[in-house]
Amino acid sequence: MSADVIEPAAREEVPRDSLSERVYAQLRLELMMGMYEPGARLNIRRIAANYDISPTPVREAVMQLVREGALELKLGHQARVPILSVREYIEIRETRAPLERLASELAAVHITKDEIASLRDLHRRFVEAEREGRWKDALAVNQEFHFLIYRSSQNATLVRVIENLWLLIGPFINHQYPLVQRAHIELHPHLLVIDALERKSPSEAGELIVRDLREGSYLILSHLGDEKGKKRRGRKSGAGN
Repeated sequence: MSADVIEPAAREEVPRDSLSERVYAQLRLELMMGMYEPGARLNIRRIAANYDISPTPVREAVMQLVREGALELKLGHQARVPILSVREYIEIRETRAPLERLASELAAVHITKDEIASLRDLHRRFVEAEREGRWKDALAVNQEFHFLIYRSSQNATLVRVIENLWLLIGPFINHQYPLVQRAHIELHPHLLVIDALERKSPSEAGELIVRDLREGSYLILSHLGDEKGKKRRGRKSGAGN
C-alpha cells in the first residue's frame, strides 16, 4: 500500500470524515484491483501508520467496506478479505455480464478519440506487464482499461454498480490470475473491443466485452477443476499405499 496517498503535511488540516473517505476510496480501489489476497487480514494500526494518521479514520473506512460486503469481520478478529466459493464467483460473474455489456454499448455511442487512444496505451501497458510477469501491475492496468470504457457510458449509476461487483471479486481474480494466463494471440480481446468502439458499434462492443469476461472466467474455472481433480487423485493414491 502506498504511504503517500494522504500527505502527512496536510493531515492536521483535513477533517476526520475526509480522511476516512480518502482511506476508504484507496482501500476500495486496491480491493477492486486485486491488491489483497482472499483471506488477507487488514491490520488497522499498520494501515494507519502507513498513512501517518490515527487509527480512527482507518477503522471507519474498514467498517464501511464491511457493510458493503467487501470485507468480513468476526467478533474478536481483524477484518479480512472474504474467500469466495466457486458458486459465489459464478453468481457475481453472471451479474456482471449484462451490466458490463450495457456500459460498453453506451460507451460505443459516447467514447471520444482521445479515450480510444488511451485504451490503446493501456492495452500496450497491460501486455508488457503480463509478458514481464508483473501480475499485480497487469491487473491494475486491466481495471483501468475496463473502467475507462464503462465511464465512457456517461452513466454514473451503472458504473458504481459495476464497481461494487469488481470490489467483491477483485481478490479472487488476484489469487487465480498468475495461474491461468491466456496464450498470447495477435488479436487480443482488448483490441477487438477497441475496434468495435472505434467503429461506434454498440452491439459488437457489448458482445466482445462479455466474451472477454467469460473467456477469462472459463480459464479460472478450468484451472480450479484441474486442481480439484489432482487432489482427489492424490488422496486415492495415498489411500492405496
